[in-house]
Amino acid sequence: MSARQILLGVCGLLCLGLGLVGGGVGSLVTEVFSGTGADYKLMMVLSAVALVAAVPVVVSGRERNLDQAETPDPEVPVDVPPAGREFDETIQGWRFRTPLVGISTRKQVKRRLRKAAVEAVMRAENCDRSRARRLVRRGDWTDDSEAAAFLGNATQSVVRTTAAALPRRVTPVEYRVRRTVEAIYGLERGDSR
Repeated sequence: MSARQILLGVCGLLCLGLGLVGGGVGSLVTEVFSGTGADYKLMMVLSAVALVAAVPVVVSGRERNLDQAETPDPEVPVDVPPAGREFDETIQGWRFRTPLVGISTRKQVKRRLRKAAVEAVMRAENCDRSRARRLVRRGDWTDDSEAAAFLGNATQSVVRTTAAALPRRVTPVEYRVRRTVEAIYGLERGDSR
């Protein structure tokens, strides 16, 4: 609390005390009250009430009673997995790689890739969905024979695919999937088919 607040508070209390007690300086107070009208007396009463109401305000203005708000912690960026992470985990998982167990997983991946290829062909060739499906089904949407065989009706030698996949240490199905993804990505970028 500042010295000014204390001084004003003491002055206000002294004025209030003088006004209320008034007996010690009775003749002066009586002359002031008798020479004034009713409206002035009302103002004096209201002033006294205001001074009494000011006492708690002055007392509550102390620094030790002051609770300041603390700033919250700054926002931090949310960790988001990179795009395609779930897809990569799916094709690297044991369910996808196992020949008999992963049939449903491979079908699901193939369905997703076929849909992505059809949409990429639609954008690249500026054609409707039915024509894009025909291109993907026939294998005419890309020059990559592995990708065309994986999504279309074209046949591709399993021996040749296995021979290409072994040095990369991936299964033949995973090799075809990755080649298909690269072909779709190339088509989206505008590279030649």
